[in-house]
Amino acid sequence: MISQLQPQKKYSSTFLYLLALTAFFFLLEISFFIQCNKEYLSDFSFVSSKLDIPLTILPGIFYFILVQISLHFLYCVIVWWIAKQVIHFFNIPVKQQLSLSLSLWILGILTFFTLNQYYFPNSKFAVLSSIFLFNTTINAIVAIILVSLCIFFMMIALLNIKRWAIIFIAPAVLLSIFYYHEQHQTASFLSMKQPNVIIIGVDSLRPDFLSFFGNSQTTPFFDHFLQRSIVFNDAITPLARTFPSWMSILTGEYPIQNGVRFNLASQSHLSLANTLPAILKRHGYETIYATDETRFSNIDTTVGFDRILSTPMGLNDFLIGTFNDFPLSNLLINTKIGAWLFPHSYSNRAAFFAYDPNSFLQLIQPVLSETRTKPLFLAIHFCLPHQPYIWASLSAYQTPTALQRYQASIKRVDQQLQDFFVLLKANHLLDHTVVVLLSDHGEALELSGDRVTEKELYTGPMPIPAFYPPSLDGEALNESAGHGTDVLGLSQYHTLLAFRLYGMTSYPRTINGLISLLAIKPTILGLLGISSSSDALTQLMQGKQTVYHTKQPIFLESDYTPEAIRTVYPEVRKVVLEGVQLFRVDPITTRLTVRPGMGEMIVHSKQLAIMKGDWMLALYPQNKQNSIPVLINLKNGLWTTDMQSLFAKKASAQVLMKQLQQFYEN
Repeated sequence: MISQLQPQKKYSSTFLYLLALTAFFFLLEISFFIQCNKEYLSDFSFVSSKLDIPLTILPGIFYFILVQISLHFLYCVIVWWIAKQVIHFFNIPVKQQLSLSLSLWILGILTFFTLNQYYFPNSKFAVLSSIFLFNTTINAIVAIILVSLCIFFMMIALLNIKRWAIIFIAPAVLLSIFYYHEQHQTASFLSMKQPNVIIIGVDSLRPDFLSFFGNSQTTPFFDHFLQRSIVFNDAITPLARTFPSWMSILTGEYPIQNGVRFNLASQSHLSLANTLPAILKRHGYETIYATDETRFSNIDTTVGFDRILSTPMGLNDFLIGTFNDFPLSNLLINTKIGAWLFPHSYSNRAAFFAYDPNSFLQLIQPVLSETRTKPLFLAIHFCLPHQPYIWASLSAYQTPTALQRYQASIKRVDQQLQDFFVLLKANHLLDHTVVVLLSDHGEALELSGDRVTEKELYTGPMPIPAFYPPSLDGEALNESAGHGTDVLGLSQYHTLLAFRLYGMTSYPRTINGLISLLAIKPTILGLLGISSSSDALTQLMQGKQTVYHTKQPIFLESDYTPEAIRTVYPEVRKVVLEGVQLFRVDPITTRLTVRPGMGEMIVHSKQLAIMKGDWMLALYPQNKQNSIPVLINLKNGLWTTDMQSLFAKKASAQVLMKQLQQFYEN
């Protein structure tokens, strides 16, 4: 009896050693995490002093901490169990049992660190392990060796107790079969009179970075789609930020008309009864919105959608989504289990170090495969090309410049969209469908021509006035950075816009002429016969017109532009610190919205512009009373700040000024 108790006592003491070691390791992780994020933690203290942080964020934080502790405890239990079975299998002497258990524990930790660096090169812990694993090849070789050793010891453990092997392996096989079936099933499709409508947005996508428009980098999916679509060469967004741009698309109204003039604008005062999804919902459509980033764009069911597929919105997205960077949990984030354990990290583009583009497709795949009795309206937004232009598998160290990273993100989103269309086709969602492919705004990368003011083409009095402050990188007069920061940075406002009709008569071609994204809503309603089909764009879709002409001006405005955002290398923390006084936290939803008084300040600081024909007039505020006008001929590039010159009179600058002032209510 005593001889039986001694091994049990030994195993218990071994477990306690492993538990103590795991607890110490967890504390080391937290310590390293704090060292790496000292600035963020001190910033959070500053931010929390400026905001009223509601207690409703605490359950999410406690849940996150509990999951992290549970994962580390589970790791300890698994190592202890494997060690126990290996000891039995090899009949290892008592004196060596503790050493073996500790060795297996260390083997597992080294494996997690190695895999974390391989799959998440932008993780803070990857920076630590890269001291030893200093290139990808060495990292891969070491990972293969360590994983092989782990598998070997796990197999020994399972072989030692055959019944356990059956218990573990049989469910795994059944789950694999179920998962395979789930991934390859297709939804039955009921033939419907009304076509599906799918609007696909790609964040920060510049059309001139696609090979369809002459870029040297190939983008095969975009090319294939655009060659079969009606493509608008000169599409413009009214405000180059995601939330205002999407709200303009869905309402068919300018920001000043629908009330969303900046990111995180409060929606409590909005009239949303006649948005595109609300109208389609009343006409029998199922309406869904999906996105992989929600921090600054809180589109929800109040806009008219039945369902929202996204990361949970609110303050915990900023906190947990950013700080969830631990080797054990990182390897689970992009799995089915990770979607349940870490809802603020799974499929979250904002948590860029862990974002896997495939996770977003996995998030929406079950919904796409549902059996439907209604036509579908799906609005979906892919945020991969958004700054900082890196994700889990793209290391910031391998692509040191913003331009290189942006190009890589365009290539990866091309593949992501192709995979998305495979899902649509497999689920018969392209049999009878209107598809709109767009970008919510472009991006300025401080390239020559990113601002349309060339120094050599200035015709006004010298010296050239400093109408727009340069970025932190010291941009030139014809350069611009970011999006929504500069109305003359037309690379920010120039967007992709293409319509493709599946299962209907189509007339693919490329169309010139300025067009606003506001035209999407009436065009779709016209195609569906819900509103009058006399709209010029609807007639283009139907082949009744071949040329697009409009005499209507297009209006532009900028968003809040703190100094920290006027750069191709913006730091989120600096942007938040500069803008913290703008926001408040809703105590119930925990969402951030702009304070009413600060919203008025943003509106008064806006740059405003009008585009009409070959001319563009912009106003750049210098103080509360004065703005510098900038007039430019978009055809030849000549420009001036002198509204009394012959050049300005030729452009009818005073007429443009009057229209601009009337539209924006002086």
